[in-house]
Amino acid sequence: RMTKEDIEWLIIELLAEDNARDAADLLQELTAAGANMPVDSLLAAEVLARVQEQCEVELPTSAETARALRSVKTFAQAVWDLLPKEQSKAATA
Repeated sequence: RMTKEDIEWLIIELLAEDNARDAADLLQELTAAGANMPVDSLLAAEVLARVQEQCEVELPTSAETARALRSVKTFAQAVWDLLPKEQSKAATA
């Protein structure tokens, strides 16, 4: 089961891959740019399909999703919110 941090790292790895960059270097650069790790909207759109495929979710085409793609953390949160939560429900039952 993926954690929100796993999703954040997946996004960073895919962004780095698309830009022929080292993921750790990109993480450091994004972290330096701000707490939410801002992402260029074009880059986010390029990795969106692969993140959806790997996480087996589909983000709706909406203004809210477009805003979520502006940073790694909000992108990861949007994906996380769509993941099935059976395990968390079982843990609280």
